Amino acid sequence: MIHRDDLRLAVCVGLAAGLGSISTVPDGYYLPLTLAAVMVGSYGGSYALGLQRVICTLLGGLLLLIAQPALTSLPFPIGLALMLGVIRLLGGCLGLQAGYKITGMVVVMGWLMQPTAVDSWLGLKLSWTLLGVVLALLALHLFWPSTAIREQQRAFAGLLELQREALLEQQRLLLSSVGARLSPASRKARHRELMRALLQSRSTRSAALLELGANPFGQPQTHLWNELERCCAAIAGCLTALRALSEPLAGPWVLRELHQAEAQLLADAAAQIALWQQALHNDRPMLSPASSATALQDSIDRVRDAERKLLQESNLPAALDSPRQRQLARRLLLCYQIAAVVQRMQARWMELMQQGSALRPAPKA
Repeated sequence: MIHRDDLRLAVCVGLAAGLGSISTVPDGYYLPLTLAAVMVGSYGGSYALGLQRVICTLLGGLLLLIAQPALTSLPFPIGLALMLGVIRLLGGCLGLQAGYKITGMVVVMGWLMQPTAVDSWLGLKLSWTLLGVVLALLALHLFWPSTAIREQQRAFAGLLELQREALLEQQRLLLSSVGARLSPASRKARHRELMRALLQSRSTRSAALLELGANPFGQPQTHLWNELERCCAAIAGCLTALRALSEPLAGPWVLRELHQAEAQLLADAAAQIALWQQALHNDRPMLSPASSATALQDSIDRVRDAERKLLQESNLPAALDSPRQRQLARRLLLCYQIAAVVQRMQARWMELMQQGSALRPAPKA
């Protein structure tokens, strides 16, 4: 079975070979060779390979220009062995993971040439290599581009939309009259929908990591996805526990004030999640500095004030029995947990933005 990556590689290498053959510039065969070596199916991986290929070509040319006059008096096998050892040492110091063969090939081919022809050959080799890398990246970006990063962000945006709707649903429940609680079948269906969306975000992760290149775990976007997954899993657990609670309690005015404060907290958490959704729909998942969770912190303070007023109510033990008090405490705890998870994710997102000047953009479809 022919995959689109193989077909794209064949077409691009064929076009590059034709371009190199009709060009009046010598050594045009380096162009298709570079494309075939660099195009690995993902933009990030091709960028890493192309960058190392250019670096190794430059390294080989520099070593050749320095060492050829100095080692011409030595026998060729001894001089070549010394050069290959130096190449391996410098490559390890520079952290190169590929391209040692290219460096060695540049040294060997240049050594076998006349000294007067080395300068012009190195310039042609480097020029064709640079052109091949640029054409490979353009082909990956424009010709059947991989959309794994965008699909990963869409999966998270869909999951956040479900959680935002669930938070607003719980907010309406706190403000509505008796009888608005979901049925057991509806609660089970909503829970399964959340779990499917969470699994979907995990299933697209491997392809997105491949698209990020050779070192995906060194990029802020990978850590952002991991933090989002933990955040969404925590919110999903809190939502499942909230849905399992009984209807909001009716009682003194301080109890109604507490429910109103809890409803506002859930609404502010949903508004913060909506900002995350908007960021994930963009090519660069960047948060605006104005998207700080100050409104959510104000809601937490209001809930705490309402909680203190309720605890100071002298008629509370008579109005609420022990099971209802436990239910009230459970709802309060879950609201606090949701707010803490959202605040922690917001702070982590801003921290990742500071670590990387810009999160990597997704390829355009």
